[in-house]
Amino acid sequence: MSLRLVFALAVALLFAAPAWSQASVESLDGARVQSMLGDLGFTGSELDADDDVIVRMQGYRVLILVGSNKGTSLMARFAVSGSKATLASMNEWNRTKQYSRAFLDADGDPVLESDLDLEGGVSEARIKDFLRTYNDSLRLFLNEIQ
Repeated sequence: MSLRLVFALAVALLFAAPAWSQASVESLDGARVQSMLGDLGFTGSELDADDDVIVRMQGYRVLILVGSNKGTSLMARFAVSGSKATLASMNEWNRTKQYSRAFLDADGDPVLESDLDLEGGVSEARIKDFLRTYNDSLRLFLNEIQ
């Protein structure tokens, strides 16, 4: 093997190593989600009886379904009553925004949801990005419905 080929392979392995070192996450439990939330600065989260996480985002309680989904996906969910939300404003949200969906529940209260499927594996960085993105979406959503 030529010296150039050995050098090229060594360089390729050096740059490929970070991709190999990231573990792929295919399932989670509530405690691990709590830890990731803590890494992002969201403290004081709680686990409920179903191993779902309740965390404060933008000053409101948000439910992150973990155990209810058997740890194979995450769903962030927020609902509030007494807002100015209408069916038209929820449709406008869904038409103009990405990464979340909004609707009026059976009581006419606005709901903001977002999902992350873990099947096939995702990185921890992707899970944290999902949580940050939901927090950003919630901030915008609150501005729309208040």
